[in-house]
Amino acid sequence: MSSIANDHNQTLSEEPAPTMAPSQTQEPGQNNNAAPQQISGEPPIVPFKDRVIGVAKKTRGTLLAKPELKEHGEKILQGQATIHNIDEPRSS
Repeated sequence: MSSIANDHNQTLSEEPAPTMAPSQTQEPGQNNNAAPQQISGEPPIVPFKDRVIGVAKKTRGTLLAKPELKEHGEKILQGQATIHNIDEPRSS
């Protein structure tokens, strides 16, 4: 039985070690921008916090029969207004 173990060890040691492809390194001057880029034809990306507030204002405006509050919530969701001011456009 020891001859089987020796044969097995010899075949394992005779195989060449696997080689790995070299990894790509990044020079200090290179910019790897992993953040998604916004395309000019798409609507602005509204942050999660602003979407929550927009939905809350829209719902509150509907329940309290306040159309200006509901419209402000809708504008926040569309990225046309900020959570602070109705007339202030959202900066990207």
